[in-house]
Amino acid sequence: MLHFDDTPAPFAAVLPLPIIQMASFRRWMEREGHEVDLARMCIDSAYACECLALAHTSSDERLRQAALALFAAYDRNCMGVGTVH
Repeated sequence: MLHFDDTPAPFAAVLPLPIIQMASFRRWMEREGHEVDLARMCIDSAYACECLALAHTSSDERLRQAALALFAAYDRNCMGVGTVH
């Protein structure tokens, strides 16, 4: 990616998402009757936000806490860019 003056644009580091926590999140969501595609969550920010928002409405405290933790993990990679990941 180049700026108009041909200097390279700075890239922000993207930290790995916590795959173990994501796997637990998927399992808890499945227990609630919701399928979650983890690969899609890694590349589709709108889908990830929908899954996390849905989980946050659960009566399962573990699932709500997992959603908050995953949202924080996505947010740290956002750095004000306007997307989750």
